[in-house]
Amino acid sequence: MRKVFIILLSAILFTGCIKVPTIFGNKTFVVHQGYLSIGKINQNIAKQLPLKDEVGSNKIEIVSVNVYGNPKKNNLLIEADFVFTSFQIPEGLPATAKLSADLKYEPQTREFRFKNVSLNNIDFLKEELVEYISKPQKKFIEDALAIKISELILHKSKKRLNPIKNYQVENSKIKIIFK
Repeated sequence: MRKVFIILLSAILFTGCIKVPTIFGNKTFVVHQGYLSIGKINQNIAKQLPLKDEVGSNKIEIVSVNVYGNPKKNNLLIEADFVFTSFQIPEGLPATAKLSADLKYEPQTREFRFKNVSLNNIDFLKEELVEYISKPQKKFIEDALAIKISELILHKSKKRLNPIKNYQVENSKIKIIFK
C-alpha cells in the first residue's frame, strides 16, 4: 500500500512539472481578422445615451450619436446631436457636431472604442444664441464632446483578441486585421 502511495504521489508531482501540449492551446484559435457591423455599433451606442458633462453652470447633454464609415480616408465619421446649457442660455442651445475618429481595441477589457476623436465642425440650430457662447465655453463643448464620445463602448468581444493592426471601412462594415 505504501508503494502505491509513493508511486501515485511521484506521478502527480512529475506530471505537474511537465507541460503537455494540447490542441486547445492559446495559439490554436488566434483570430487574425474579423468584421464589425456599423449598424450594430450604432445600436450599442444608443443604449448608452444620453451622455452628460457639467462644469459649473455649463452643461452638455449628448442625445444622439451615429457612426458612418469613410472609405476614402479609412476612418469613422461621427454625427452627434447635443444640447448646451449655461447661465446665459438656460433654455438650452441644440446643436449637431461632426467628428472623425479611429478605432481601437483594449485587450484587457475586450472592448472596442473610438480613439483620436477630433471635431470637424459644429452647427448650432439657434444662430441668435451663438453670440452668448464665450471662448472658454466653446473649448468646454469641444473637449466634452471628444471625451464623452471616446468613452463609448462600440462593441464588447466575447474572446480576448490581439490589438488592431489595421482596419478598413467597407460599406456598412469594418474589416479589422489583428496583430
